[in-house]
Amino acid sequence: MSAIRLAALLALAAPAFAGTRYVDFAATGANNGSSWADAYSGAGGLTAALAASVSGDEIWVADGTYTPSTSGVRSVSFTFKNGVTVYGGFAGGETSVAQRNFVANVTILSGDLAGNDGANVFTDNSFHVLNGAGSNSTAVYDGFTVRGGNANSASNDDRGGGILCLSGASPTLRNCIFTANRCTFGGGAGYINGASPTFLSCTFDANLGGSFGGAFDMANGVGATFDRCVFKNNSAARAGGIEIFGSSPVKVSNSLFFANTSTGSGGGGAIYISGSNPQIRNCTVIGNSATANAGGGILSSGASPSIINCIVQQNTGTGGMNAAAQVTPTGLAVSYSLVVPAYTGTGNLSTPPTFDTCGPYPYRLAAGSSGIDAGQNSGVPAAFTLDLGGSPRFVDVPSVANTGVGTGALVDMGCYEADVDCNANGIPDACDLASGTSLDVNANGIPDECECQGGTPPSAYCSAKLNSQFCTPAIGFSGYASASNFGPFLITASNVLNQKSGLLFYGYSQQAAPFLGGTLCVGSPVRRTPTQVSGGSATGSNCTGTYSFDFNAYIATGTDPLLSNVGQPVFAQWWSRDPQDPFTTGLTNAVQFGICQ
Repeated sequence: MSAIRLAALLALAAPAFAGTRYVDFAATGANNGSSWADAYSGAGGLTAALAASVSGDEIWVADGTYTPSTSGVRSVSFTFKNGVTVYGGFAGGETSVAQRNFVANVTILSGDLAGNDGANVFTDNSFHVLNGAGSNSTAVYDGFTVRGGNANSASNDDRGGGILCLSGASPTLRNCIFTANRCTFGGGAGYINGASPTFLSCTFDANLGGSFGGAFDMANGVGATFDRCVFKNNSAARAGGIEIFGSSPVKVSNSLFFANTSTGSGGGGAIYISGSNPQIRNCTVIGNSATANAGGGILSSGASPSIINCIVQQNTGTGGMNAAAQVTPTGLAVSYSLVVPAYTGTGNLSTPPTFDTCGPYPYRLAAGSSGIDAGQNSGVPAAFTLDLGGSPRFVDVPSVANTGVGTGALVDMGCYEADVDCNANGIPDACDLASGTSLDVNANGIPDECECQGGTPPSAYCSAKLNSQFCTPAIGFSGYASASNFGPFLITASNVLNQKSGLLFYGYSQQAAPFLGGTLCVGSPVRRTPTQVSGGSATGSNCTGTYSFDFNAYIATGTDPLLSNVGQPVFAQWWSRDPQDPFTTGLTNAVQFGICQ
């Protein structure tokens, strides 16, 4: 541990609040979990924290690798405690859960008890990294990577390498990654039998399911729920992604299945369903395969699945990328879905969609694609109205005709809602967020510059002064003014003289007073921002000049404390030098706005 990090830990004299227990693999203090400095430490730190916790507690776990047993006992797993939430993703030193970053601070729950995993070296790993026995929905893990489980024994120890949930277990797992787990029977990532766990915003990647279910094998009254999850690169002899068997009302929504593989004759590259009635809503099933069966996408055998608002295409079976490789057999309850080649059903489409290419998974419908505003609103689960990327459902795209069913804005088909361009920069919002061009501090999937809470969106007012080249300078703007500096708020000027000095001035009232041959639109007293040069053509005199000023960056400097007041009205106008004008001055029209939160 670095001296700087240790000093930061020691500066924290008390827990964030009563009932918080701390785990940090590298802590060197009293090892009693009372603070970051004295956190439970080592590979067994989390096990110690779980043993000490009671309902109402939270456990905060710093980055590192933790194992359920430090003595090589394969039958030992991490357990759940009702009323206890276990958070991963801390660096150590945080004072609130909101400060953690579980993407950067990878916190691993590992079945690699001996620390010797390698090519085909898994025989001494935990049978199950997690065991949900006795848990209910208040038992939560959030922000962990679960890896290295190897269920290769007998009875229930041959299934569920990542997690085992039996006999009513119903824990909640959020923001977790299950990877490199395996088993010999079924469910490389997890086996669920007569239980009802919930998985929210989880990823299941490169798990090996043996005979059934590369990611999950589920049977006998399972009420499991998966929302905003990704299933990729998993494989098993039957059901490369998930197997739903018996009377199992599984619910899967806003999720993506791709590159999963069934290697045996059972098929179901993405999903295999037998004798059950799962609900599959707003999912995208693409690029999965079955190497020894026709059903590379969704295969149902004696079952009654309900499939609504989904996209299913480019899956491959023994017959190639044909209709049977997408959904088989015919006659299932598939509606308001985009299936290529076509699948008969109410509201179904078969025109291949087009996708945006930004983000971690390039399957968001692009502008003008089929599937936009074409879904069934009542098919969206009431509790799950965000898409895979966290953006709201029911976003209307005015340029696309509504062909779906419902009132108000119509939901799109697939795991993502089609993107909009709220800041009108020519780039879809999801791409702005993925690249960091736009921020999303409140994590609602909408760029911060496109929402204004407590303030007033900008609007133009007043009139500009014709300049000496007979151009009308125009003020422009992009974004919102924010006391919290949520992304850029650009106030611009165009049609100004080239290579001339200018500045933005502002005040807290407006007027329309004659001024230097034009109109002064800002009330006194006025404040000046730094001078800049308009640019444009290097020679001659013309109207190719422009100005741009990031008002949010100015707010962040603290130069004017009034600008930190949410709701504060502001009025602004550009002044520029115009040597040929009788008053040597140019003026744009003005913009008015209120400071947003």
